[in-house]
Amino acid sequence: MRYKTILIDDEPLALQRLERLLQPYSDLIEIVDRAANGLEAVEKIDAAKPDLIFLDIQMPELNGFEVLDQLTHLPWIIFSTAYDEYALKAFETNSIDFLLKPVDPERLKKALEKLQRLTGDETSAWREQLQKLLAGMKAPAAKRIQVRLGDRIRFLNLKDIYFFRAVDKYVEAHTFDESFLLTETLNQFEADLPTGDFVRIHRSALINLNHLDEVVRFAPGSYRARMRDKKKTELPVSRGAKAKLGLN
Repeated sequence: MRYKTILIDDEPLALQRLERLLQPYSDLIEIVDRAANGLEAVEKIDAAKPDLIFLDIQMPELNGFEVLDQLTHLPWIIFSTAYDEYALKAFETNSIDFLLKPVDPERLKKALEKLQRLTGDETSAWREQLQKLLAGMKAPAAKRIQVRLGDRIRFLNLKDIYFFRAVDKYVEAHTFDESFLLTETLNQFEADLPTGDFVRIHRSALINLNHLDEVVRFAPGSYRARMRDKKKTELPVSRGAKAKLGLN
C-alpha cells in the first residue's frame, strides 16, 4: 500500500527535513500536500482525505490536538513534537507513534515499519484510543484567570498568556504585550494549569508551550527559552527542566 500523506508543521526547516527524510520511502509514502498551521491543516486534510498525516503538536492558530478535534476525516497519524514530557507516555499507551524533533532517521524508519504492521481490524480500536487521548489532554476551553486592576477585575484566557514569571513576592502573567501582577505563587499555577500547555522550566518561570519560539544555547549546558511575545523575552531553563523541552 502507498499512503497518501500530508506533512504539517509550522517550522519550514522542520518540514523540509521531514520531506527529505521521507524521500527514500517514496514507494510507501506519497506526499500530496503540506500545511504550515492548524487551520490550514484542517482544511487540507478534509479536502484531500489522506491515509496518513505527520502532525506537529505546537502550532499557531490550532495545535495538533485541536486539529484532530475538528477533522471530519481522521487518517493514520504520526505525531511530531519537541516537547516530550507530556506526550510520550500517552502516545506509547495508546499505540500512536511519535517523532521527537529534530527527527532521527532511524526513529522515522521504525515509525513507518510500525505503520505497515497495522491492519484494518485495528482501526476501530485505534480511533477509540485516540478519542480518549484527546479527551484527556485537551485543556478546558473557557479556562480563565482573574486579575484585579484597582476597582476592576480583568479576565485573561489561558491561551493568551505567554508565560508566568516570579518577581520578588509576586508573579507576573505576561500576554503578547502586557503584564499583570498576581498574588498566587508559581507552585499554585503549576498545579492548576492544564497539563501539556504549561511547563515549569525554572523556579522563576512557567511557560505556555504554544507561545515558545525557540530554545537558545548561550553557554555549555545552559539554555534560554525565547518566547513569542512582543519583547521576545528570554527565560532561563534550569538543568532539571531541560528534558521537558527535549534537550539533551
